[in-house]
Amino acid sequence: MIQRIQSLYLLAVTILMAITFAAPLLAFGTTEGVSTLYTYRLIHAAGNSETAPYYLSFLVIIATILPFITIFGYKKRLIQIRWCVVEMVLLAGTIVMLGLYCYRFYTLFQEASPAIFSASFKLTLCCPAVALFLTWLASRAIFRDEMLVRDTERIR
Repeated sequence: MIQRIQSLYLLAVTILMAITFAAPLLAFGTTEGVSTLYTYRLIHAAGNSETAPYYLSFLVIIATILPFITIFGYKKRLIQIRWCVVEMVLLAGTIVMLGLYCYRFYTLFQEASPAIFSASFKLTLCCPAVALFLTWLASRAIFRDEMLVRDTERIR
């Protein structure tokens, strides 16, 4: 199970999406200080917190859990391929939602204090794109395994 390369890909996807959920996405520097944006909240420079839209947090959580569950479906490769396709759709949605979410807060902070404004994008924003690529690699490896099993059964 874990010795298969697709299992390692899916485990890496799980780790990347967990990092996306836990680590900051953006940091906004204004006259008041630095505000930090996470997938589930925005922490203002004053220390107060504002919750993020729940659908983004829900999407990232599902995109974190699904590849881990997919690893244990190794006996049903066709279902595993379908779960990888669902994961790719979730990751594409996550990328779009993160882009819209970051753009919204970027323009919000820029309009609030345009004179002294700086934004630093974190490396965490790239994690869903890398996870999408790794999920695609995993689905290809699962498909190759399925073709190998079918070929060996045909030879018998």
